[in-house]
Amino acid sequence: MKKFKGKIIAVTGSVGKTSTKEAIFNVLNTQFRVKRNQKSFNSEFGLLLTILDIESGFSSAAKWSWYLMKGFWHCLTKDYSEILLLELGVDKPGDMDFLTSIVKPDIAVIINISSVHLGEGQFKDMNAVFEEKSKLVHALKPHGRVILNTDNEFLSNMAKKLGKKAVTFGKDRDADYWASQITSSIEGVNFVLHLDNKRYDVKSGVIGEYQAYVILPAIICGVEMGMPIEVTIHAVERFVTPPGRMTVIPAINEAVILDSSYNSSPLALREALNLLKALGEGKRKVAVLGTMNELGKHSKVLHEEIGALIPQCVDLLLTVGTDAAVMAGAAQSCGLEVGQIFKFKNVFEASEFFKDKVQKNDLILVKGSQNNVRLERFVKTLMANPEDAEKLLVRQESVWQNKA
Repeated sequence: MKKFKGKIIAVTGSVGKTSTKEAIFNVLNTQFRVKRNQKSFNSEFGLLLTILDIESGFSSAAKWSWYLMKGFWHCLTKDYSEILLLELGVDKPGDMDFLTSIVKPDIAVIINISSVHLGEGQFKDMNAVFEEKSKLVHALKPHGRVILNTDNEFLSNMAKKLGKKAVTFGKDRDADYWASQITSSIEGVNFVLHLDNKRYDVKSGVIGEYQAYVILPAIICGVEMGMPIEVTIHAVERFVTPPGRMTVIPAINEAVILDSSYNSSPLALREALNLLKALGEGKRKVAVLGTMNELGKHSKVLHEEIGALIPQCVDLLLTVGTDAAVMAGAAQSCGLEVGQIFKFKNVFEASEFFKDKVQKNDLILVKGSQNNVRLERFVKTLMANPEDAEKLLVRQESVWQNKA
């Protein structure tokens, strides 16, 4: 890191880190040489792989030998990257201390704080999540800038304390970059960006109103790096979300899948259900929802809260996993009929049950956590063109195919 002379941009938050990082890359890569984390390699291990410019060898000793030799060679040669764009993930107290002992960013981006990583040995509550992620701000270089989503209460309070060091975004008119007239369709999201008493039309092919929170920091990073705002806006028009992050996939019987199978958390699932409701007018709205992992003692209550929203948004509910079944119970209590609810222990049972029940023009939301849920397998079963799975779905590497 001492040899690297370019700018460092670090992205953190509870939900949407990878999509935000990729949106920022999409903008900056039009004018700069940018090196970034591959996929969601955002842990201590992933950070080191990115800096050394090597891939993960997973369980292959031969690959690791080659990659480590490659990493050693990179340490001896000049890095011609102009920007190092890093996604930083934390699962427990102390993780950010290690990450910031290596990385001192010029720009820190914090997109949100929400209920994640609350399991045993992780964070006790959202305040603890915020305290850990806020350590990134303390690691900034002397003249560094912080990009904050001020629609989030934690980050709004932080912005007030930081003053001019913070660049803010959101729907609130008090933000430096604020969005209005946000509209979403199956073709994408559009909104009006307000900056310095000027208005800019922003169009993107990614779906969901919440994607404005992904696009805005990408535009800001471009402007902070000296790019004309018109150029940054044009760049986000070409942005495509990574696999499993609300991608639109054609399904059998002319149905459509909203594939959000990469992961799930309360905030992200609320947004996904609202999107299903908004896009599903005149269609049968199907939600295939897996357990939200790593919620610890808060799991039952948080699953119940989501379950209470479901009757307003769906016509048919399939749950996968023990904790996901709690959502089904809450949904029934709040008005969803018994005949509209189906509970399964695993993704294979759910796939076998539903593959012959897909109706023409169904809109099918698929969202669940990673370990022991793996709803990308459900998506593959329903794809109109399953031969495209390796390109369109998350976790298609051979190492993942052998995991639960």
